[in-house]
Amino acid sequence: MLFAAGLRTPLLAFLALRRIRNLALVLLPYGAGLAVASFAGPSLGDADRIGLLSVATAPALLAAPALAGAVGGRMDRAGALLVGSIGAWLVLTLGRGAEAAGAAQSATLPLILGVAVTSVVPMLPELVRTVVQRVGDVAFLVLAAVAASDAGGLNATNGIAALALFAAIAGTALLVARLGGVDLASAFAGAGSRDPAVATAIAVALGGATAIPLYSGILLLGASAVLALLNRRKAR
Repeated sequence: MLFAAGLRTPLLAFLALRRIRNLALVLLPYGAGLAVASFAGPSLGDADRIGLLSVATAPALLAAPALAGAVGGRMDRAGALLVGSIGAWLVLTLGRGAEAAGAAQSATLPLILGVAVTSVVPMLPELVRTVVQRVGDVAFLVLAAVAASDAGGLNATNGIAALALFAAIAGTALLVARLGGVDLASAFAGAGSRDPAVATAIAVALGGATAIPLYSGILLLGASAVLALLNRRKAR
């Protein structure tokens, strides 16, 4: 999945992060998410606490540019914010123990390779891009199935924690975007979302539960569907 994300991310996307408003838009939602994780964590079991923190520190949805396009945002801006969120995720994950650090380091190589390929060969054949994207989609579905396998662990407590986390991250991103003059759709996709598949992978690597990553994915899917529908009606 990260190779596919890197393949959609030219090196020029990193330059957008030099702007303070974009950097704030990436980082402040992490602060809000970690605050919720710190507040809600004690009410959860150890396994769910790992799952909650995995969502709080996850990067934005790796398909953020596509999501931005669907909800009326700018794909390039969402892609730049996504790059920043991946960097923040790597830094935060490295400090969560050897298992998490190993998973993050393993993910870094395909990401860097994807960025390098698309920067050296910007006109990469569409067939190659499509094949890589489909492989990434399959990986996403596999991790979604892993998360769904823990559906028995869904309960009101971890559901409320997931909802509070989703609201804090998305709400902070939208507030910072409004103050900074960034369009809200791009901000939601590139900074206000969290990739449930990546969160699931990290939670599993650390021996945590995947119920909260599953809740997170459901909430993101629902919010994205509503925003996409509103955008389609607006276009008419």
